Amino acid sequence: MVVARAELASWERLVTPDGTILRRPTLADVPGVFAVHRDPAVYRHDPQEVHPDPDHTTRFLTPMVEHWADHGWGYWVVLVPRAVWPQGEAGTEPCDGDRVVAGLGGIRLHTLQGRTVLNVLYRFSPATQGRGLAGLVLERALAVAPLVAPGVDLVVRTRPANAAARHVAERAGFTDVGPEPGATGLWLLTRSAPAPP
Repeated sequence: MVVARAELASWERLVTPDGTILRRPTLADVPGVFAVHRDPAVYRHDPQEVHPDPDHTTRFLTPMVEHWADHGWGYWVVLVPRAVWPQGEAGTEPCDGDRVVAGLGGIRLHTLQGRTVLNVLYRFSPATQGRGLAGLVLERALAVAPLVAPGVDLVVRTRPANAAARHVAERAGFTDVGPEPGATGLWLLTRSAPAPP
C-alpha cells in the first residue's frame, strides 16, 4: 500500500485539545531543539550525547528533515504552550503561536540487524515531562505507522536504566526483548506492525 503525499499532509501538523503541536521539523527549529538537547538532564542515561553547540544540533536534525523530504513523514518537533515551560525556545513557524519546543518524537525508518523497522523516538525537556507527551507521540505514531509503512514492526531503543522510557513503551503495547544484539548497550522493546485501518 502506497500512501499519496496529499494523504500524508494531515500528519505534517497535529494539534491536540490542550494546545500541543506535533509538526514537521525544519532546520529553523535548531535553536529550539538545541535548547532541549543541550540539557544534561535530557541525556542522563547517555551523557556523551549532550549537544555541545547548535552546529551539532544542525547535524543531528538534518537527517530528520531529509527523511520528511524523502518520505513525507518522520519524527515531529513537539511544541507546548509557553506557560508549560516559560524558559523554552519559541517555535519558528507562524502557526506555532505562543508555543515552545518541548522536544522531538515520532517514527522513522531504521535498519536493525539487516531488516527495516520503524524506530520510535520520544525525548523531551525535563520541564515538559510528566504531561503525557511520550504517550501522545506513541499514540499518533501507532496511528500513522500502518499508513506509511504497512507490515513494518516498531522498535524503541533505550538504555537499560531508562525505566521511564521503557514504562511508556510497555504501556503502549511494546514487549521488552532485552539487549540489542551487538555492542550498542541499548535495550529493545518491540511491537508488531499495527493492522491497517
